[in-house]
Order: sequence, then structure tokens, then C-alpha cells
Amino acid sequence: MLVSSHALIGASLAQLVPNPILGYPLALGFHFLADLVPHWDFRTRQSQRSKLNTVVISLSDAAIGFWLGFIIFKTTVPLTYLFLMMFAAQLPDWLEGPYHIFDWNFPPFSSIKKLQSKLHRKLDLPWGLIWQVLIVVLIVNYALAT
Repeated sequence: MLVSSHALIGASLAQLVPNPILGYPLALGFHFLADLVPHWDFRTRQSQRSKLNTVVISLSDAAIGFWLGFIIFKTTVPLTYLFLMMFAAQLPDWLEGPYHIFDWNFPPFSSIKKLQSKLHRKLDLPWGLIWQVLIVVLIVNYALAT
């Protein structure tokens, strides 16, 4: 799943669960649940693009998620909590990054890579992106309605 999608799910959870003791574990857990939804992503794991391009694409994706989460929830969620929840929702992907970028094939990087490889359900364009956007829009709208 795109990390921007994970950020929006984390931001939505920040709105729905104002208690950080509950919110942070939920944001982390929802990362893995979201990856079970058939989805499309930039295929950074199997791509033939350069590591620099992979970093730029991944950081841009993350930045878009943080920006959208900020724009949507800035007036209803304390900003520190909002950004920490978005980061927690993306955390497994941040932990997997060094495995791919620096070839760090040791725990925790190799462990999270193995776990995520088992949980990801990929789906090509356009349906992989359509399902992902639909799920995120539903979660964000639910959070805004409460």
C-alpha cells in the first residue's frame, strides 16, 4: 500500500482514538491490516530503478500522506499526536527501507521485510489503486463524520 495511504489511515485513527496509549498500537496494527487489502504500490521491492529514485519516490509518497493528513485533520487533532500517528502507521515501511536501500539484511530490517512480504496483497493498476483509494476515503470520511 502507498505510504500516503498508511499516513491517512493513521491520521484518521488519531481523530477517532484521542488516547495515544491506544492510538499508537492501533496505528501500527492497522498498517498490517491495510496491507492485507489488495492494493497497488510503487513496487519499490522488485523495481529495477536506482536506489536514489526509490528513495525520492518513497519520500515523496510519505510527504504527500503527511501533507494530506495535516490538511484534513489539523483543526481537530493536536499536531504532535497527528504526525506521530501518521508516522506510526507508516513505521513498518520505514523499518523495511534500510533493507532495500542499504542492503541491511539483519534484524529488525530483515524481520520486518519477511513479515511484510507475507502480508502484502498486490493488485495491478487500475484495480489495486481503486481499492486502495476507496478504503482510505471510507476511513477518512468515517473519521470526519465522528
